[in-house]
Amino acid sequence: MFEKSSKITDELIISALLGSTAQREFIFKYFYTNSGYRTWAIDYVCNNQGDISTAGDIFQECVILLDRNIRENRFERNSSIRTYFYGIVKQYWFNQRRKMNKVVHQEIPENHDQGPSIEDIIHRDEMSGIINKILEKIGEQCKKILSLYKLSLSNSEIAIELNLSSPEMAKKYNYRCREKFKAYVMQRTDIMNLLSIK
Repeated sequence: MFEKSSKITDELIISALLGSTAQREFIFKYFYTNSGYRTWAIDYVCNNQGDISTAGDIFQECVILLDRNIRENRFERNSSIRTYFYGIVKQYWFNQRRKMNKVVHQEIPENHDQGPSIEDIIHRDEMSGIINKILEKIGEQCKKILSLYKLSLSNSEIAIELNLSSPEMAKKYNYRCREKFKAYVMQRTDIMNLLSIK
């Protein structure tokens, strides 16, 4: 069991989630009490068209997702666990809002002339394996940037995470890597077919 005075590092969190029942209970209590994760998640959802009840549910679901991703070795350590968790919350709430607004979106005519939206591709969770392979192909820097972008982080958050000089620099890298990602996809008819891009 961890001492109460122990600093809660990423390594400790991973070790606890992969450890005994007592260790898991300890770290879940940390998530819910003094980690700041719950407060941040509730504030984020409430500030983005959600309510306090929904926000509490979203936080719980995202803690479960974080736990599962770490236990299934899906956390690639491209960011801190805190940043990774914040990304899970943003993406999960994005998907929930998209489901709620699905009927509205279906009424909007699609414009295929502009090609696929990077947002549409990145947020197709069921295609994450394909997306990860593409990220491997377009270079390590772009992999890191788009992996953070996939977590719905802002340019400011990406700049902090990657120690870039400014949000504008993160925006510039983000744009270049998104274009590189899109260009790679558009050259591969097999990937376009798998992603249902016409």
